Amino acid sequence: MINTRTKFATLCLAMPALALQLGCQTPAPNVEPYLPSINASPNTMAGMTKGELDNLQLVSTNLVSTLLQLPETNPATTTLQVSPPATAFGNLMIRALEQAGYSVQHVSADQGVNYVRYGKRNSETEAGFVVDYDVSIGKVKLRREYITNNSGIFPSSLMSVVGSSAAADVILDDKIFIEQGGNDLFISGVENSSGVIKTVQVREYDEAPDDKRTTQEMVLETARTQQLGKNVATIDINNYTRMRRAVLIFDNRTTNVMGRGNKRAIGLLAREFQPNDVYSITACTDADGVDDSALNRAVRVQEEFIGYDIPSDAITFAPCIRASFRHTSDNSPVPVTIEQLRRN
Repeated sequence: MINTRTKFATLCLAMPALALQLGCQTPAPNVEPYLPSINASPNTMAGMTKGELDNLQLVSTNLVSTLLQLPETNPATTTLQVSPPATAFGNLMIRALEQAGYSVQHVSADQGVNYVRYGKRNSETEAGFVVDYDVSIGKVKLRREYITNNSGIFPSSLMSVVGSSAAADVILDDKIFIEQGGNDLFISGVENSSGVIKTVQVREYDEAPDDKRTTQEMVLETARTQQLGKNVATIDINNYTRMRRAVLIFDNRTTNVMGRGNKRAIGLLAREFQPNDVYSITACTDADGVDDSALNRAVRVQEEFIGYDIPSDAITFAPCIRASFRHTSDNSPVPVTIEQLRRN
């Protein structure tokens, strides 16, 4: 026989929209997916709902994906200094920076040229009650206002980018806000730039289930690819002689994890670099000649070279090799070929 307590718990689960009116106690969310890997402060999230944590994750993703597109805060050449987070937003910001691929040094106070500062301030405006979030690294500072309603959190201002020469080139991935659904309008674009500024309409049917929404990892990966892909050299290989060739092996066609062996191979190639050399990366082997995951692998290899102080204009991506023998469902290990070319 089902007792009264069990019936009540079942009713709470079946009618979450009426949970408060029914007097249901919402179980505490699992905060692990929102915490950084080191020096996390889970106590700062006590009493918060999953919706509130998801909102902070959207904001931190929005800010960090912008940082990734600025040359001054390129993760391949920037090591960050961070203090233990004292707020829930701090936890989410540091986790996003880790997910973006930044090297992070943990310090006890404001130390280092790339010390990460961030803030959250409440204010009342003509648009209603808004929250202002900002993050700064060195001379670069980002700031944006957001408003929260029953559907979630949405931008209520343009993204302000100060201290970067490439603010006009930033592409905001604001689709993550549209996926919340609702009946809202928000503005998308970068303040004081020549880029596209638009008003985005959000409708009820835009809402996506949690497991179908764009993940933080996907947004950050796209931003990193956009930043590095803009700096790929264009060369005429007829003017070069091939000096060395290496083949990296990635575990499957959807990963861009380097692995120790691949890192060592790139290190050996970088050690032989001379002025006017070029590294040509062939990552795409696809029947249709187009493969986004292959581009991500090429960018990951490019990042590794930049980490060895190889200039970005010494790296080029070779065209796709049409490989009809590889079916789209084939998820076996894939090669990435690197050729070191020397000008004749």
